[in-house]
Amino acid sequence: MRWLLGCLGLSVLLGCGPQVPAPRLAAAATDFRALTAPHVARPHTTNNRIALHADRAAMPALLAMLEGARHSIWIETFELHDDPAGRKILDTLIAKHQAGVAVRVILDEIGNRAVKSSAVKVLEENGVPVLYYGPYPYRGKDGVGLNITHRKLYLVDGDRGMTGGMNLGDKYLEKAHDMLWALEGEAAWALHEEFAAEWSRGGGKPALQVPAAPVGAYGAEAVAIAVTSPRERGREDEIRQVLTRAIDEAKVRVDLAYPFFWDDDLLERLYAAERRGVRVRVVITKHGKAAMTRLNLYSARQGMPRGIEFHWFEAAYAHIKYCAIDDGFLLIGSSNGDTLTFENNQELDLVLSNPATVAAFRRAVSDADWNATSPVTPEDTKLGFVSRPVLGLLEWLDAYL
Repeated sequence: MRWLLGCLGLSVLLGCGPQVPAPRLAAAATDFRALTAPHVARPHTTNNRIALHADRAAMPALLAMLEGARHSIWIETFELHDDPAGRKILDTLIAKHQAGVAVRVILDEIGNRAVKSSAVKVLEENGVPVLYYGPYPYRGKDGVGLNITHRKLYLVDGDRGMTGGMNLGDKYLEKAHDMLWALEGEAAWALHEEFAAEWSRGGGKPALQVPAAPVGAYGAEAVAIAVTSPRERGREDEIRQVLTRAIDEAKVRVDLAYPFFWDDDLLERLYAAERRGVRVRVVITKHGKAAMTRLNLYSARQGMPRGIEFHWFEAAYAHIKYCAIDDGFLLIGSSNGDTLTFENNQELDLVLSNPATVAAFRRAVSDADWNATSPVTPEDTKLGFVSRPVLGLLEWLDAYL
């Protein structure tokens, strides 16, 4: 029943003003801001308002934001489908373009060709500029790889935007367990800067002019931005650095949910946290009988004997991605828990450090997910004679794919 209510949609407004007594907020925020700052090019700004839109609440909020655009709409996503949900987005973009709004779209080439979407054709036929991103071979600090974009940026007018785990299509907007976060203020403007840089990095022309920085008071939410950007010197692995540093400092609990969860370094950090007495809970999803499900189970097989707790999310495809640590750290965005996320892909996450925000998120999402799901059992993790070496090979290859 708890997840059924979530299916109907959940919107939670945050960052509108003081959420906790000032001394506690300052003490809690200082720790994780200090941990984050050395590892990101965009540390915390505080003039922000944010709102969580989960499950079926995300689509109406996204459409309302796009329909309210007056000057610009910039979209970067892994998949844009031409199914009913995708068509609503496409129709809105085309209508706004025809009304004089500056619409720009970045789509990952692999992601969109894989789902056989005609979205690019539809947009281009209607005059909307579209950039296919990647795949770009590169040699970086973590070796060689193929760089694609897995980011989800939906941006409007310089001071508003949404980001999270949702691609644009029925599977995500109408069916999956997932979320988008709406932002207004300085952090939303910073996301516009990230998009403009990505447009240029992918060969988009002409270069985009970022709107003027927002003025006035928006809210009081502290938001930092962490990326994976392997072809951008100095920002290759911000997400890995921020996440592992925060896990290393966890004192009480770590809650994670990722549809793809098998990065070895991440797992080792979680084992070390558990040995310090930290409770570690991981929600994984089922991808049918796909190898992805078995790779998730392979991680559970390794982690459960070391004290990590795993639950299945079976009510729907759980595409949601988050890591909540103690009462002062929340990482949400496009990143998964696999090596591609930390080394190869273009990814972007928000780092939130307000204890009231973390507490509200736990009540609305992570605790609700945990209470509505069932434990992974040792029987679930049994592997056949052939599966074990094959999954070990796939897990190792993940760093190079």
